[in-house]
Amino acid sequence: MITVFGATGNTGAPLVDTLLAKGAAVRAVTSDPAKIENLKAKGCEAVTANFTDPAALERACAGAERIYLVTPAHLDMRRWKANAIAAAKAAGVRHVVLATGLGASPKAKVTFGKWHSETQELLKESGLDWTFVQPTYFMQNLLWQADTIAKDGVYYDDLGGPVAWIDARDIADVAAEALTGPGHEGKTYGLTGPEALTGEDIAAMLSEVTGRTITCAPLSVEDSKAAMIAAGMQEEVAAAMVELASIAPKGYLAGIETTVSDVLGRPARRLRDFIAENRDAFVQ
Repeated sequence: MITVFGATGNTGAPLVDTLLAKGAAVRAVTSDPAKIENLKAKGCEAVTANFTDPAALERACAGAERIYLVTPAHLDMRRWKANAIAAAKAAGVRHVVLATGLGASPKAKVTFGKWHSETQELLKESGLDWTFVQPTYFMQNLLWQADTIAKDGVYYDDLGGPVAWIDARDIADVAAEALTGPGHEGKTYGLTGPEALTGEDIAAMLSEVTGRTITCAPLSVEDSKAAMIAAGMQEEVAAAMVELASIAPKGYLAGIETTVSDVLGRPARRLRDFIAENRDAFVQ
């Protein structure tokens, strides 16, 4: 049995699908009872659990040999993951695949890197087998701007530098290999797409795919932070997000990792193909 936390999220949802396609027994975990029936319809077991409820977390892990652990970006995410790791150990889980972020390490300079590193170190100290998947920015994040792109013909660039965007489905596929195949214990997998792209590059791709003129406009730190807070993000987390974005102009998010192709034996998905697949979202 493999327990998947965040089973309706960007990485968890495709991970459930991939694991089921591999013939794995899957228990999908969500905090939203309204999503249980849709998860069950996929052919997996589905349960509700909140990261603040240790007993529910232990029930979610019961009988599982491996788990995939991811949480939303939140001030409490370190405590939530600590709760899940403790529950996994108590339930007899052997291997945890933990989703963190690219560059997370004890030497990290940015807040998110430090937060993720704390959880990585906690998992290492737990005695459980571990694998870290450390992705860069998700291509799926582009869909947050789909309405604005469709309506105004503008892509607002809050990064200001090249970024090696990754498709969340590639993260899920690498996680699935780590959860089902041998030799992934003790590995840290930095995950990026196959190319580093600027905001201008993305606007050009959007223009090409949609047949419309899409321009790129910079989004200030203040406006970016305000938009995240307006969408419900905690102020401290929004501040950490804009801090992370601030390293893009220095080229720190432009590095290309070959992990996807190394682990999966196929190329990582490209952003242009992602845009083409979701073309209807970017046109009125």
